[in-house]
This record gives sequence, structure tokens and C-alpha cells, in this order.
Amino acid sequence: MWAAQHEKGASTAAENEHPPRPLGPTSRFLIRRAGGTVVVAIQGQISFDDWERVDFLLQDLIDAQGNLDVVLDLCEVAYLQRDAVPLIVHAAHRAHSHGGRLRLADRACRERGAIDH
Repeated sequence: MWAAQHEKGASTAAENEHPPRPLGPTSRFLIRRAGGTVVVAIQGQISFDDWERVDFLLQDLIDAQGNLDVVLDLCEVAYLQRDAVPLIVHAAHRAHSHGGRLRLADRACRERGAIDH
């Protein structure tokens, strides 16, 4: 299992697992691999600026690193802004254009073991 940290302007890199990184004042995210799937877990209240950073991260994971199976785990997101939806859809289209997929975690909230291992 690995986690990657993302800071504005930096690319992601595989490392040992680290605690979640803060985005805005009340949000954070964690990136990990579960088999051949990259899971991006986002928690808290996320501002539009944070969503732009998440979009950059997804672009890096999908376009630059070539990950073809990405799960965006929003189970711990307190509020999803309407402006975030086009960013998520755009990332899904990018993944599909590379022959991959971007999935949103839903049942994973109830069956956490499906993406935690």
C-alpha cells in the first residue's frame, strides 16, 4: 500500500503511507493503492480552490502517471459544491479517453473493506 502527497505545483509520487494532507482549513485527502486501483479519499468541506487542486491531482494520476482505474472516495465529504461536478465529469472523460475509468465511491461507505485493503 502506498500513499502520495500532493502540494500545489508538485507532482504526486509513490511513498510509504502518510497521514492525510490538508487541502483547505477543514478538508484533507489521502491517496492510496488498493491492488491495481488508485483511491483518492477526500474528507471535510472542500472549497472551489480545493476542487481545482483535486482536478490537478486527478489529471496527474490519470494523464501523467497513466493510472487506468481511479476511485474518488467522497464518502467523508461534508458538502459537494455544484461547481465540483464538471471537474469530476471531466476527469472521468480523461480516464475514459485513455481506456480507463474514474469511479465514485458509494457502497464503499458501507463496505469500507472494499477499498481499504
